[in-house]
Amino acid sequence: MTPTIVAQGLNASEALREYIMERLNSALDRAQDSIHYITVRLTDLNGPKGGIDKRCLINVKLPGRPHIVITEIASDINSAIDLAADRVSLAVERVISRARSISHATMPLYMKKSFLAI
Repeated sequence: MTPTIVAQGLNASEALREYIMERLNSALDRAQDSIHYITVRLTDLNGPKGGIDKRCLINVKLPGRPHIVITEIASDINSAIDLAADRVSLAVERVISRARSISHATMPLYMKKSFLAI
């Protein structure tokens, strides 16, 4: 799982990219086989003014499911990444567990029958 990292208004150094990879790998360890792709967008909303303005947006695509988009804003970029990674981990686990818990008894009758049966 290699996320696409896009930074606007921030210096996305190699150390920051490695931190993002490490953080996402640990947060999404159990679901890595189910993920099509991940996009991480880092933005400094106010520029050099300072304040709580570092945004981390994580977009995860699972097969057959809508996109999971998590946004976190914090005073520094590492905190925003940590918060977003924790939330995306919970959201992905919730979507996967819901998909596994779908009862096949609720399928329409025509899908239960064998198509070759006479």
